[in-house]
Amino acid sequence: MTDLFTLLAQQFPTATISHGDYQLGLGAFPEWDSLGHFNFLLLVEQSFSVRFDPDELAVMKRLQDIREALSRRGVVL
Repeated sequence: MTDLFTLLAQQFPTATISHGDYQLGLGAFPEWDSLGHFNFLLLVEQSFSVRFDPDELAVMKRLQDIREALSRRGVVL
């Protein structure tokens, strides 16, 4: 089963990731810059077969925000 931490490790393979820390977000490590964040959100959309609204994308900065947006679409993590 895919989860957000697996996707983080896939998107940022050299980063040290604290699994279970949903407060992680944009800027948590150098690779997670604005471009990395955009690409991570695309990976999340593809992996869970969802589409986020532009307004949602603008406020999703932490894993918790992404998890909540996925939950609103019926994705259980």
